[in-house]
Amino acid sequence: MSTSTEPAATTPRATHPELHKPQPYRDLATRIGARYGLLVVWLLLIAVFVALNGDVFLRPLTAQTIASTKAVVAILALAALVPLVVGQFDLSVASQFGLAQALCAGLVVKQGLPAWPGVLVVLLVGAVFGVANGFLVAVARINAFVVTLATGTLAIGLTQWYTGGAQIIGSFPESFTSAGRANLAGVPLPFVYVLVLAAGMWVMLEYTRWGRRAYAIGGNARAALLSGVNVRRMTVTSFAVAGVVSAGAGALQVTILGAASPEVGAQFLLPAFAGVFLGAAALRPGRFNAWGTVIAVYFLATGIVGLQQLGAPFYIEQFFNGGALLIAVAVAQYSAERRRRAAAAKPG
Repeated sequence: MSTSTEPAATTPRATHPELHKPQPYRDLATRIGARYGLLVVWLLLIAVFVALNGDVFLRPLTAQTIASTKAVVAILALAALVPLVVGQFDLSVASQFGLAQALCAGLVVKQGLPAWPGVLVVLLVGAVFGVANGFLVAVARINAFVVTLATGTLAIGLTQWYTGGAQIIGSFPESFTSAGRANLAGVPLPFVYVLVLAAGMWVMLEYTRWGRRAYAIGGNARAALLSGVNVRRMTVTSFAVAGVVSAGAGALQVTILGAASPEVGAQFLLPAFAGVFLGAAALRPGRFNAWGTVIAVYFLATGIVGLQQLGAPFYIEQFFNGGALLIAVAVAQYSAERRRRAAAAKPG
């Protein structure tokens, strides 16, 4: 009996042409769901609160309160966004914010400086703080987590030293406080500032050479460097922008409250980063972006306020923000992985 050593003939598996046909409608639905899913969930969340507690939730005061009180968080989230685009974390944005609000109030109340020149000084201090962070990260090559954790702690110490551990309360010019308390056609001015800042940051990141280079560094810093991008300068600039925006948030806080506290700052860090990471799952999935960040911040604010109006305990905010951050990081990582797989699957 002889055995054949020839390989057995293989018969191609029957295939269904329909499985290999392009599915434009399915692909379109997937893209729309990825881009606008957070907006849909936001609308559903609003619908739930309207159904459960519409008499209270639908009051104009609720929307105005959310828009105004969460403006500072939104601005801090936009501050944290810029270093994240270039692949760096700035854990000091909340501490810089705390120092800025104390310094802004102190310059006016303690030193008698006119309010708006005092704001300029605060913005300058924020820029110096940011440049120092960027220099230590990009030039001294110290890990951004370590640098910003250390400088953030330093900012807390400076805040406590400057305030003496006490609130700064005094008289502020009406033109100064009205900048944080007035409305424009029924819309709180702080929310208007958020929209203006987000629009400016959107243009900067999406339609300028600086923004394209920033995203390139965040994607692959080594490749960006080899292509001629000055990674060090871009990194320093991103931290400087974060410092100025954080300082602006501190000044806005003073215009809203008319006072400053040495304890303000740390509690804003988690909501800000939750907004940035959750925003990376909206509009531009897997990519940090300005409008997604703003949408995410106000989505979280809507959920917290709605739950509190239903009688939820005060600590629900921490659970909500912490859970949202975990989900946001997971979704953002999944979206980025899908983009990498899609790019690798393309011919060539």
